[in-house]
This record gives sequence, C-alpha cells and structure tokens, in this order.
Amino acid sequence: MADQRHSENSSNQMPSTAAAQGMSQASGKERESNNTSPVSMFESLRIRNFQYLSLGGFFTSAAAWLQMTTLSWVVYDLTGSGTILGAINGIRIIPMLLVTPMVGVLADRISRQHIVSTSQFALFVLTFLLAIDLALDTVQTWHLFLFVILVAIANTVNMPARGALVYDVVPRHMLPNAIAWNQIATSVSRAVGPMLAGIVIVFAGAATNFFIQSVAYLCIMATILMIRLPAATRAKTAPTHAFFREMREGFAFVGNNPNARMLFVISLVSPLFLIPTHQALMPILAKQMFHSGAFALGIMFSAIGVGAIFGGLFTASISRVDKRGLLQIVSLIIFALSHLGFALMGFLIGNVYYVVPFLLITGASEAVYMATNQTVLQLVAPDHMRGRVTSVLQLGQIVWAGTTFLSGIGADLVGASTMAIGQSAIAIIFAVAILAFSPTMRNLRLSWLGEQAGYGEHAAAPRTE
Repeated sequence: MADQRHSENSSNQMPSTAAAQGMSQASGKERESNNTSPVSMFESLRIRNFQYLSLGGFFTSAAAWLQMTTLSWVVYDLTGSGTILGAINGIRIIPMLLVTPMVGVLADRISRQHIVSTSQFALFVLTFLLAIDLALDTVQTWHLFLFVILVAIANTVNMPARGALVYDVVPRHMLPNAIAWNQIATSVSRAVGPMLAGIVIVFAGAATNFFIQSVAYLCIMATILMIRLPAATRAKTAPTHAFFREMREGFAFVGNNPNARMLFVISLVSPLFLIPTHQALMPILAKQMFHSGAFALGIMFSAIGVGAIFGGLFTASISRVDKRGLLQIVSLIIFALSHLGFALMGFLIGNVYYVVPFLLITGASEAVYMATNQTVLQLVAPDHMRGRVTSVLQLGQIVWAGTTFLSGIGADLVGASTMAIGQSAIAIIFAVAILAFSPTMRNLRLSWLGEQAGYGEHAAAPRTE
C-alpha cells in the first residue's frame, strides 16, 4: 500500500518490481475488461457529474452555433466581403497558435473544473459587450476582429480542459458512450441553434442573439461548478519538469506514438477541406446559390444538426464495435461524399430544400467521425499527459482557421459553390488514401489501446462517484 500511494504521488519513482508486475497485470486485465464489456446506451447518463458536464456541453454548443451563425451573418451583412468574412474567422489562428500548446500543460497542472468555469465567465463578458455594441448600432469591423481574437483565447483555454474533464467524471469503460452523448447534446443544440439564430435575426435583430449567448455561457459556468469530483481527482501532482519541457513531452508523445500520430493526421482532413464550407461559405451560399438570407442559412445548419443527433445516437449504441479506426475512416468518407452531394445539388438546382437530405447525412457522418476521434484520443493519451495530448491534437483547429480565411478569398475569386465542390472532392481523395495506405488506422481497436499507448503505471483505473 505504501508503494502504491508513493507511485500515485510521484511519476519519477517506481514501485517494487513485484508490485509493478502485479499492477501491470491488473491494469492490463482492467483495460481489457473495460474495453470489451458491453455498455448500455444510457449508462453514462446515470452518473450525476456527467449529467452536469453533458448539460454544460449542450449550452456550450448552443452558444457556439448561435455565435457562428449570427457573427457570420453580421460580418457579411456589414461588409459584403467574403474575404473579410474569411479573415474574421481566420484570425482565430493567432491566439490558437500561441496559446494551445501551453494550455495543455495547465490542464495537467491546474483543476480542469476551474479552468472551464473561468473561461465560460470570460465568454459571458465578451458576448454581452458585443450584444450592447450591436444594440447601440456602434459596431465597427475592428470590433468584430477584436471580439473573435478574445473569444478564441477563451475557447482555446477551455477546450483541452473540457475534453479531459470527461475522463475525470466517468469510468474508463464508459468513455465511448459518454463522448457519444456529449456529441448528441452538441447535435441537439446544433439543430436548434442555427434555426433559432436565423429566426431571431429576422424578427429581433443580431444583438438579441448575442444576449442569448451570454446567458448560455452563465448557465455553462453554473453546471461546471455543480460537478463534485473526488479529492484524488481534483488534486494535481507537483510539476515534474519545467513548463516548456512538459509542453514538449506532449508533442513528443503525439509524434512517437503511431496511434496518436495517425489521429492527428486524420483529424486534419475535416478542418482543411470540409469545416471551412460551414464556417466561411454557408452565408455566401445562402445569398448566392439559394438567393435567400438568414432563414436559408438556419435551415442548412439545422439540417446538419438534426443529422448529427442520429449520428450521435448511433455512436452511443455501438459499445461492442471494437474497430474504431476503420469506423472513423468510413464515416469520414461518407462525410466528404455527402458534402460533395450538397455542393453539387445546390449548384445545379439552387433550391435549399433539395440539399437538406445531403446535409442530414453530412451531420450524421460527421458526428460519428468526431465522437470516434475524441474517444480514441482520450483512451490513447496517458492519464498524466491527457491535457497536453488533447491540446496538441486540437492544433488542427489552427489549420481550420487558416483554411477558412483562404476559403473566403477563394469565394471572391472563383465563387463559393466552386470552392465547396473542390474542397469536398479533395477531402474524398485524402480519406480514401488513408483507408488504402494506413493499416494503423484500419486496424485500430479499442481493446488494444491500453497496451499500445504504453501507459505503464499511469494507466487509469475506472472512476466512480
């Protein structure tokens, strides 16, 4: 017992050889049991802490989709420029590039619960101030740039801690189910949020949307503060290395571990070629392709959200599916194909209602792809390095911010529909190439992750309340 307590408090000192072998065998059996035991569809929802976290995730996504829909509309309505719209979204790259590698270390050193709640309060203040700016009709383009930069900093601090917090509130074997339910909560708000944003813009103005967002951020902070974690989970061990050395360890793990390395590669396909259409091109397509406005924009975003609900439900119900690498690749291919169908159908027919079936499939496949990626990420990362690994893999969002900017420029040069079709086609090529040439991803199984990740004594036992 003394050896075990000592190993929990220091990652540098090893227990006795016999104890280490016993712990290794026990943790290996534990991982195997946890990864293969069937989990009922609603099992993670029985944990109160996860209920609070999932509810907070719902409000987080609702606020994000209200913000994305409304801000994109405000920018394009104010400037009429696809380039400026792309630049507003693309400028997120600056704070994300500077802050992301560091916040992973913070998530491993500081209470993740405190990080998330503090960042939500910062988002409340920023969103409320912009709502007042819009209500007084004093908003200028540079105000929007500043708002996006500050919000990007707050979100960048929040994301690795929130992602790792899931692992703190549910047992290891429930993690795929819990992440799927997080995806469902996100999808429900994604289905409702954009449509609500479009309706509110038409009948009450953009400022009202930002007031609604600010209330949502307060609700998120409240749900996070209601989580009650065991003292052992809340406590953080003293840093074993200098700050920047610990930061480098996260990058080294992703670069050296084949599973983490391929997760990073496959996570880049969507932000490179698919998400830019949602972020930069949808408002332009609503006006140019469908000759409509905020209402058509809301329909498109909501269709993706409704599809994502079904994708999340599917993911929550497949606890027995072990080959999650193959599942992730196939869902990415379907995601890209349906995206191409949406772009082609919109270009040929020009009626927003005809593209809804493609967007439903887009949302469903994207939900499976995202939930699977997050599940495998959380399981492949060593417990003592989870925040850092999460932050490294989220650097893919820097790529998304940059390609969003380029998509806006491309929309001005060759047209939004041409950009959407071209980007979707390239995404299909990359996804098929990963399927054909990456046995690491094709053969990746949940039941293997503990052994392949090389956790050693850092393998985490299931957490209970």
